[in-house]
Amino acid sequence: MISIPIPGIASPIQSLLSTIIYMDLLITDKWLTNFLEDISQISEDEDDTPLNLFIGSQGFQSRLLLFNLGSTLVFLIIQICSLIYTGLMKLLSPFCLKQVYILIIYHFRAKQQYAFLQKRFIWGGTIRFIIQQFQPLIFSSLINIRCASFSDQHAQSLGVSINLFLSTVIFAGMLVSIFIFYVIIKKGKGGDDKFSTLIEGLNESKRGFSSYWTVWTLAKWSLMCFVLILLTDYPCQQLQLLTLLSMFSAILQFKVKPMSSQSENAICFFNEVMTTFYLYALIGLAAAGDDIALRENIGLALISILLLTLFANITKVLIVIIIEIVKKIRRKLNSRRDKVVLLRKRQRAYRYGAIRLHSLQELGTREYGREEFKTNDKQTD
Repeated sequence: MISIPIPGIASPIQSLLSTIIYMDLLITDKWLTNFLEDISQISEDEDDTPLNLFIGSQGFQSRLLLFNLGSTLVFLIIQICSLIYTGLMKLLSPFCLKQVYILIIYHFRAKQQYAFLQKRFIWGGTIRFIIQQFQPLIFSSLINIRCASFSDQHAQSLGVSINLFLSTVIFAGMLVSIFIFYVIIKKGKGGDDKFSTLIEGLNESKRGFSSYWTVWTLAKWSLMCFVLILLTDYPCQQLQLLTLLSMFSAILQFKVKPMSSQSENAICFFNEVMTTFYLYALIGLAAAGDDIALRENIGLALISILLLTLFANITKVLIVIIIEIVKKIRRKLNSRRDKVVLLRKRQRAYRYGAIRLHSLQELGTREYGREEFKTNDKQTD
């Protein structure tokens, strides 16, 4: 998104990688965009082109919030509907039990559904949704706010006004959520089941800044958003600020080691370092001037950094998957061996018990025979 053109063959390769990374999972540009155009009633005079070429290449093809969100808009609607339905079940669950039989049945169903949904959507699901969709929400909303014209609000169409209103609400909500998450962890409630998403994957044995790592990540994304969107006309300042932010984040990652596993700490630190290298390469590209050969070489270096980072992360994921599969196979084999050993022990115990019972029966028979013989001798005398 930095306003510096990538030269040579590196430019289409980077565009392809960006398309893959920011892929619209639900392919909303094929069906949702047309629907939004019909209901938004945006006039032809209103400009709806990307903020600039570099931001448009990252998937933000519009200046309006709803068009930029894509699949995130669908997920947002689903999340809101789930929360509304959960609240409705909360209202119906204490319904008066002195009503007719159908209402009694509905009362118990509502109570069960609320108990099920409350654990998954009110806090845990909402926190997870904010963390996962934080970047597209805050980027799309800030783009809409930056491009909005506050001087001629009355002349704008209804669709533009609705997008601006929603952008303001979402942008404020994203910033407020960071503060709320900070307060939750500050009060020591991060270990509760409904707030556990905030410290999921973090090293719980380390107290201090590691427990705030999710909050720091969201704050870092917010700072990146401010730099990339508000300073689009100042690429040099963008590079300076982002390089400082990346270096600070890498040092913090190396010192704190917030993740619960060493592999996660290593890959996170690797990503931060590669981000810093990429920004330094962009600085070199900006300083190259009109030297075409140098610019093309730096462009290839940028693509090499991207491909190396992508390969390292994919390899790490594959290794983790393979390790988990091997662990499951070993667990199944060990459980089968334990079952075989247990069955053999039971068979031995059964055989030993049967032999012992048979011996006791024979001994009892002999004793009984002796008693009978003694009784007969006494009767004979």
